[in-house]
Amino acid sequence: MADTVNLLQNGYAGEVLEDLLTYTAQGNDTFKEGLIHVKSGIQHKYTLPAVKLGDIIQDNIPTPLSTHGAKGPDGENEYTFTERYLEPQEFMIYLEFNPRDYEKYWKFAQPDGNLVFRELDPKIQATMLRLLIEKKNEYIGNAIWTGAKGGTVSAGITEPADCTKIGSRKEKYFDGVIKRIIDNVSATDAETLAGGQVIVSGTTELADGEAVEQALYSMWKKCPKQIRKKNNLCYVIGWDSWDLYDQYASNKVYKYSENTETNRYKFKGKRIVPIVGIPEHTIVLADFSTGMDSNLWMGVDYANDTEVVKIDRLQSNSELFFFLARMKMDVNIVRPAEIVIHTAYKKTV
Repeated sequence: MADTVNLLQNGYAGEVLEDLLTYTAQGNDTFKEGLIHVKSGIQHKYTLPAVKLGDIIQDNIPTPLSTHGAKGPDGENEYTFTERYLEPQEFMIYLEFNPRDYEKYWKFAQPDGNLVFRELDPKIQATMLRLLIEKKNEYIGNAIWTGAKGGTVSAGITEPADCTKIGSRKEKYFDGVIKRIIDNVSATDAETLAGGQVIVSGTTELADGEAVEQALYSMWKKCPKQIRKKNNLCYVIGWDSWDLYDQYASNKVYKYSENTETNRYKFKGKRIVPIVGIPEHTIVLADFSTGMDSNLWMGVDYANDTEVVKIDRLQSNSELFFFLARMKMDVNIVRPAEIVIHTAYKKTV
């Protein structure tokens, strides 16, 4: 907030301002683009079950033999159940501030009378709270993709030089998508491999637009045929990689669009969704939506706990106010075998 206030001190007098200017927060592109299904009311653990039926086609005979129902090594004549889990982990938002520090920016917030009886004006609350929520959404948008329970050391993932670390800073409360995928790719235990294994199409760094296009092609070729026609199948990509691809496509002899225009956000008829949050040199192709058939789920504790913020005076004899929100959250992929990834991130040896 100090930086925001300094922005105003070089401009017009505070009494003419209707509202504080706030730096633009990145928000949460994963929510905005409809890439994740949110399951609320999970206090402890929620099971994501999946079932698959093996081959059941046989030669026709008048009376089937009991041996015809025998289970085979590839799951013949058998329902196979797998379970993945959402286990929301706790963290909180907490901020203290003195509303008197901002009185000069709101003329209407300068009431007459004893300071002891002044309250935080609702309009001030709304502005301060909006910025708080935007900052919370920025954190969640990053943690969905680059979070790792326990932090960077526990993540055990090596990133390309000068790239985002998995589980760095405060992204340490739950495992994000990249951690889940890399664990699945290198796993041998049944729980991590539940729902199959993620398909890795490439591990090189995406140095230019041509490399991005080749990665998109390779991912499409390795995409399971049974999900290619799903309406919500899309590529999720970082803005740096998209910009490289956009420039490369614009420079082609046969252009998708004029140089002054952005190319279509599509490849092979499927959406390309550039977002803030996904790490560098990484593209994910999967069925992402807000519906229950999405391959990416988020679990939270209460129906509205992503927006519940308590606002109150710190104590009866204090001018300070506080914002407080206690949250529980987790994310998980649902059907790993239906996810294709190109990433330069890898499990630390």
